[in-house]
Amino acid sequence: MKKIYAIHAPPKKNHARRGKTFKNEELLLLVLYFIKINPAHGYGIIKSIENYSMGGYVPSAGVVYPTLTMLEYLGYAETQLIDEIRKKFFITDLGEKHLAEKKSAIDTILEKLKALVAEKNPVRNSEIYYALENLKIIVKIKMRNECINREDIEEIIESIQEATHRINEI
Repeated sequence: MKKIYAIHAPPKKNHARRGKTFKNEELLLLVLYFIKINPAHGYGIIKSIENYSMGGYVPSAGVVYPTLTMLEYLGYAETQLIDEIRKKFFITDLGEKHLAEKKSAIDTILEKLKALVAEKNPVRNSEIYYALENLKIIVKIKMRNECINREDIEEIIESIQEATHRINEI
């Protein structure tokens, strides 16, 4: 005679579904903002957001890639094929205009990211951290400026070195 064993499934865990961190329009602006700062492929954009938020927010590929497709469809971003398999996303003039129109919304979104950092990965001196992040952003924007001349480049380098020296003396 065949023995019959009862199979007991482990009790189901009651996981409360976490709400969306960002609304669709917010995510669209956030991704576009990071494309402006650092044109990259999808995974690079995910890593940029993760690094900026110090791991406080890591958007999933299932959220970022459809957002990138939408940005391209709206004409806010365009792609270039790199390595014959990955698409690198760049902001368009229309995307720049859209970001300029939504500046206050972007500021609010970035504040939301900062709040996530404070909640999930608190920084002892967040003012210093964000001052440094702002410096990095503006330097990256200047580095990508095609109209920048050698004199401006040397002035930027000198300013960074002077700030480094002054901070080291504190």
